[in-house]
Amino acid sequence: MIATEVAFITVNGIAITQSQIDQELPNHSAETPEHAKLAAMRALVIRELLLQEAIKWGLCDRDGVVNKPEEAIERLLAVQIKVPVPDDADCERYFNENLDNFSTAPQFEASHIFYPAPLNDQAARDMARAKAEIALAKINETPQCFDDVARAESACSSATDGGYLGKVSKGQTVPAFESALMAMAKGEISDQPVETEIGFHIIRVDERVDGEDLPFVILKNWISQYLRGQSRQKAINGYVRGLADKAEIQGFDLDDLEGD
Repeated sequence: MIATEVAFITVNGIAITQSQIDQELPNHSAETPEHAKLAAMRALVIRELLLQEAIKWGLCDRDGVVNKPEEAIERLLAVQIKVPVPDDADCERYFNENLDNFSTAPQFEASHIFYPAPLNDQAARDMARAKAEIALAKINETPQCFDDVARAESACSSATDGGYLGKVSKGQTVPAFESALMAMAKGEISDQPVETEIGFHIIRVDERVDGEDLPFVILKNWISQYLRGQSRQKAINGYVRGLADKAEIQGFDLDDLEGD
């Protein structure tokens, strides 16, 4: 006899099993495995709510959508969700309120000295931080020694070039490194070691070319699509919330529709 898998969550009596959650899990990235699991569970609950509604409206039957529920759900949303098209005034208002976001990314030439330490090894991180602080104190006294310190101490392959990383732009480094770099001016050395998930860095900006502002005329279509997408997602969240309020959901509390 083949054992039936026990339901982990139920939505109006329909089971969502642990194996379904495990299959969904790779589709969700998060800060921790627990957050990723919650995101996967949320997605499956929402999918089941919408699928049941699509079946109710006669847009599909359950046996016919086992492997492709998204198609039935999209047909349902096309019928149930109406999204207004933003006009030029809406787009221009959004553009003017978000001018800082509408420019090309700054370009850098940068160097660094890298002291690695795993995020889960506090002793190693304390040691790496201490080494970086000692090196930075030395560099602050004699900035010209940056390249020599990099050659002697940096764990990056750039050490042979005095820590020189070459040209760096947005999206090419880990977030904490990028955030620090974006705030620095040409010739500046980070005033303290920059902590990232892989260790500690002393950063020097060798060259900086700031980005250029982009005009509204070339962004209007993108902004229109973006605003329409935002409105659609808000409408879907409200629609799902209405379905959830009428549903019997066991094993999961569907509170955060903005989550994934």
